[in-house]
Amino acid sequence: MANYKKDTTLNEKDTLQDMLNLEKALVKVYATAITEGCSRGYRSLIKTHLTEQIADQMDVFMLMTECGYAKVESAPKETLCEQKKTFEQVKSQLG
Repeated sequence: MANYKKDTTLNEKDTLQDMLNLEKALVKVYATAITEGCSRGYRSLIKTHLTEQIADQMDVFMLMTECGYAKVESAPKETLCEQKKTFEQVKSQLG
């Protein structure tokens, strides 16, 4: 049982999924960290890292779609219009 890790290998799809999960987790960590900082320098640094992580997450996701590991379907136009209307209502209530 001690050698089980020697026999464990990830295929490309699993590896990319693990990478995507990690990138998403890092985006969440940086998003939380930026709200906890009170100095401009700290927040600027975290914002830079957050922006980089967002780009990295998108790169991994796009690679997954290119390889056929992730499927993206466009939402129906009606659904998009409904969501936009809901967003505008919430925005007007907050503003």
